[in-house]
Amino acid sequence: MGGFKTESINSAFATGIINIIIAHLTNCSNQMKEDCIANDNLLKNDEDVITNRLSAMYLNTEPGIFRYQTQSPEHYDGETDRYIGRTDIKVISRDYFRDEKAYHIVECKRIDGTTTLNQKYITEGVKRFFSPAPQPKYSSYYLQNIMFGYVVQAIDIPENADKIDKLQGSLLKEAVAAQFMLRQNESSQCYVYACEYIAADIGRIELSHLFFDFTDAICKK
Repeated sequence: MGGFKTESINSAFATGIINIIIAHLTNCSNQMKEDCIANDNLLKNDEDVITNRLSAMYLNTEPGIFRYQTQSPEHYDGETDRYIGRTDIKVISRDYFRDEKAYHIVECKRIDGTTTLNQKYITEGVKRFFSPAPQPKYSSYYLQNIMFGYVVQAIDIPENADKIDKLQGSLLKEAVAAQFMLRQNESSQCYVYACEYIAADIGRIELSHLFFDFTDAICKK
């Protein structure tokens, strides 16, 4: 993943990498959903449960250019001997072994159409890429990362994405967000939006917002 001298080429290359990761996340989510239903082994309505099964049973089962690590500590603070963040999924490639800062992050949050979870998607998700001093909880080495919304209730995903988009203007104080731009929509159960952010400390970064409908794979108890 070495860089090119032309910024536009670098940007296109980075977007291509993000698209590969998103495609893998989507394919594995589709397979997990099918297996949950076929085997009557539904998921608890719990973010960690969904993330753990996806990672342990699907994301790393085949050889690939990326490895997916769950619950990775992030940003060691030498003054307190603690890590200030913990990523849901860290996506590493061979670049990581040359530079331990070289990885992408997938931050996962449940979505059910309620204002409560929509707000948490921003305040406990998006904000982690921008939170102030001493540094953001999550790094952005490639200036591109992913928010993964686990849709756990039957909702209109584009309508809810629009609500989240509007909430960013009032809840996200650490960065200025552009509008969501629809990047992919292969079916009614999966939508991908791109959104650019400008923050004083790190400049311009992009988050891809992947919303996948897990509703039929979630235990209703």
